[in-house]
Amino acid sequence: MKQAALLFCLFLASVAHAQATASVDAHPDPAQRAIDILAGPAWEKARYFSFTFVVDRGGQVIASFPQRWDRYTGDYRVEGRDQRGDQFLIIMNTNTKQGKAWKNGVEATDTALADFLTLGYRRFINDTYWLLMPLKSMDPGVNRENVGERTDSCGRTWDVVKLTFEKVGLTPGDTYWMWVNRDTGMVEEWDMKLEGSNPNDSPTSVYFHDYKRIANILISTRREIRGKGQSIRLDNLAITADVPAGAFTK
Repeated sequence: MKQAALLFCLFLASVAHAQATASVDAHPDPAQRAIDILAGPAWEKARYFSFTFVVDRGGQVIASFPQRWDRYTGDYRVEGRDQRGDQFLIIMNTNTKQGKAWKNGVEATDTALADFLTLGYRRFINDTYWLLMPLKSMDPGVNRENVGERTDSCGRTWDVVKLTFEKVGLTPGDTYWMWVNRDTGMVEEWDMKLEGSNPNDSPTSVYFHDYKRIANILISTRREIRGKGQSIRLDNLAITADVPAGAFTK
C-alpha cells in the first residue's frame, strides 16, 4: 500500500510539472502569480471569446448555451432554451444593456424584450465568470485575502486566497476561496459560498479539470462540482485577437 501511495504521489507530481513550470517558493500575491502563469501578456490580446456553457448532470446534458463575446466592446450573443423550453436568441451589448432578442424565431418587443435582455445579461455575468474565474480575481472591486496554505499527504501545497466583492456582479455577497498550486501556479480548486445560501452549509468545492492552452491562455474546460454529480463544461472554446465578420448578427 505504501508503494502504491508513493507511485500515486509521483504521478500527481509529474502531471503538475507537465502543466506548468514555476518557482516553488510562496508568492507574496498568489492571485497575481496565477494570472501570470495562466495568461500573462496573452491576456491583452484576448478580445473575442466563443464557447458553449454546458451543464452536465450524471452524464446527461441538461442545459447548453452557445455564446460569443467581444471583451473590448461588450457585444454579446447567447442562445439556448429558457425554463419553459422555448428557444431564444439574444444579441446585445453588455455595457449599454441594449439589444434584440428572438423567441422561437419571432422577434421580442416591449416587456418580453426587456425580460430577454435581463436574461442575457445574467447569462453573461454567470457564464463568463465561470469561464474566466481565476483571471478575474484582480478586477476592481474584488477584495483578496491570503488565508494561508493547505497541504495533502502527497506533499503538495496550495496557497489559498479568499475573494469577497464590493458592488461587483449580480451577487456581491458571494465568497470564494481560490486554491493556487504552489509548485505550478495553477488554480486547481475553487470553493464557493453563494449569497443567500444557508449560513450553516459548508462551501461548495469546484475542481478544475482539462486545462487547455488556447491563444496562449490556459483555461480549465471542465469544472467538477463536488458532491453534486454535476460538471460545468466550456465546450467549443475559441479565443482570438480579432472579431469574425458577422459574429453578432442573427
